[in-house]
Amino acid sequence: MRRTPVRILLVAASVIAAMAYLRPAGAADMSDDEFKALLAQDVKIIAKASAAVDKAEAKNKKVVAKNAKNGIRSSAILIAGYANGRIDGKNASADAKAAGIRDLAILIFQAAEKDDFKGAADLAKGLADAKPAADAKKIDLAKTFEGIANKDVMDNFKKTSQYGTNLEDDVIANAEKPTAKPADATLIALRVLTMGEYNKTVVKAENAADKKKWHEYNDKMLKATEELLAASKKKTAPAEMKKVFASLNSSCVACHDDFK
Repeated sequence: MRRTPVRILLVAASVIAAMAYLRPAGAADMSDDEFKALLAQDVKIIAKASAAVDKAEAKNKKVVAKNAKNGIRSSAILIAGYANGRIDGKNASADAKAAGIRDLAILIFQAAEKDDFKGAADLAKGLADAKPAADAKKIDLAKTFEGIANKDVMDNFKKTSQYGTNLEDDVIANAEKPTAKPADATLIALRVLTMGEYNKTVVKAENAADKKKWHEYNDKMLKATEELLAASKKKTAPAEMKKVFASLNSSCVACHDDFK
């Protein structure tokens, strides 16, 4: 079992506490608790990555910094995606808070771009008390993060040693033997769905034929992920969970074979 520094846990706990009022239940695709859990995971990644760069020995610092930068940028991209997706025009106060979190995530991304790892971590600590945005509207994040590639979104799915969530390996493992708790399977699904939304505009293809194929793969992945999300929220037998994880993994492998 990995040990997590106490201060990282405290930062994550403060985020969870402060998010309690963010949105009325059922007003968006993810619940308050699910949003808080996703956000807490990414806050821990950012804090861990920043601390690793600070403590890295000179001979390892370049590699550590590269992985930390990728991990922080990707977490920021995902956070912005979760928050932006919760803006639905039904609750002005909640929309303003979500937009504030999204805008802070953008600043975290920009800090990582400049190799300002401490700055990124300090900004992440402020997610719990993010200032509500004055103009709480959904934005086109593909334009905001202009120039990002699909890899930049998927870095969040890498191993924890690379400052990711280990999602890719977790999907593969559960396709063989489903051990994920329902709540964890839900978070996996929500994370992949967020990537799928980015994939609609962040396209890893150059010609019309490949773009068509890309969108077909993405649609299949989204369908499989929706099935995983549904299965995770009801009493589902292990054999059925294995099938839905296997379906998701197959959709990922098929795409990777062509585009990775």
